[in-house]
Amino acid sequence: MADEQAEASSSSAWSKTLVAGPSPYHESSQYRDWRYSPSQLTSLREALNKKSVEVVTRNTELEKEAQKKLGHDFQDPPPLTSYLSVQDEQLLLRFYLSQASTIIRQGFGLPEVVESTAMSYLKRFYLKNSVMEWHPRIIMPTCIYLAAKTTNYPVLMEHFTPKFAKLDAQEIIDTEFVVSQSLSFQFWVRTPEKALRGWALDLQTKPKADVKAVKKSISSALTFLSASRLTDAEFIFTPSQISLAALRLADRGLVDEYLEWKYEENGETTFGLTKGRLVEILVELEAMIETGKTELDRKTVKDIDKRLKQCSNPAKIPGTALYIQRKEEQAKEVAAQKAEKTLKLKEGMSDRDMVFGDVIRPTQSKKDTKTWSPRVTMGSDRPLDGAKMEPSGMGLKDEAMGNLIGGAGLRDIGKTHEDI
Repeated sequence: MADEQAEASSSSAWSKTLVAGPSPYHESSQYRDWRYSPSQLTSLREALNKKSVEVVTRNTELEKEAQKKLGHDFQDPPPLTSYLSVQDEQLLLRFYLSQASTIIRQGFGLPEVVESTAMSYLKRFYLKNSVMEWHPRIIMPTCIYLAAKTTNYPVLMEHFTPKFAKLDAQEIIDTEFVVSQSLSFQFWVRTPEKALRGWALDLQTKPKADVKAVKKSISSALTFLSASRLTDAEFIFTPSQISLAALRLADRGLVDEYLEWKYEENGETTFGLTKGRLVEILVELEAMIETGKTELDRKTVKDIDKRLKQCSNPAKIPGTALYIQRKEEQAKEVAAQKAEKTLKLKEGMSDRDMVFGDVIRPTQSKKDTKTWSPRVTMGSDRPLDGAKMEPSGMGLKDEAMGNLIGGAGLRDIGKTHEDI
């Protein structure tokens, strides 16, 4: 009884923590695990960059030793000043984000949900990994391929890889699990597109709403949303805030009039924020989105990519001695796991035999059997002592068991033994 009361108390305490959030977004893994402040993002990336430099430096030395053992020449590892900085990594990532957008729209003609999801995957991946360990050339296509599947717009592999230069299907297969693991297998992304359309509908509820202006602003707002995907906006702000900022950039007067009316109608608790604080957030977002619209310097990106070739993790580059060595170690580990599994299976079968005995297998061949009826056979050496043929023609009756064994068959039912 005491245990039941303790369990009920524990259950009650646990249920009190299940309080619904202000919106479905606030109950999602995106809000729980992928929200940061600007300072947190900076610290996270700096720590990741520092760790990656250490890993690449160590593995480059190991690669040098492995190449020397093979009798090959090997250049000395680059100095620390040649490694990519956080800013370099972000510039390269932004370039590949813009490439992903172009490929999804023009190469495949896929909808915006695939584009925004794939770009979110790519940005999330590089919050857990460095471009010095995983080159975006491979990760970007993998994110697109994965996003197409998770949003129910899958693309066949034979149609997918031709859209990319020098991309092998096996590279996608090899990195798909790595990407999924870095995403913590959280594939659902709440994007601002739906929130934008929600705002557009609510704007039309305002008395004397300018419906034409609302419809006209949507296309411009979608362009600003596309620019927001090249920034950190989704890590800092909610999808509804991002979409409202995009709408305000498209038509400031339209949104400001709407907010004025909304706060007059519902008071300062509207949207869970004061009007002053909401406008501050929108201003911050607008400045961030504007940075996403700036053109990248292609020459700078090319220089960064050139340096990256000299400071990439050799353990992740196919063809290097360290890569081959790691692959062989993985193959041995897989073989050992299979052998262990097979051994456990054999031991399990041995234990079963000890309990139930050996499996009974037939020892007679077809030549050693005699047909007594179309359905029943028995060995020719089986003793039939005391067995008699029934006058009904229904077979032999075993006096010991009282069972009918064999017979002349259904076609002879009704005939006596003497008639057969």
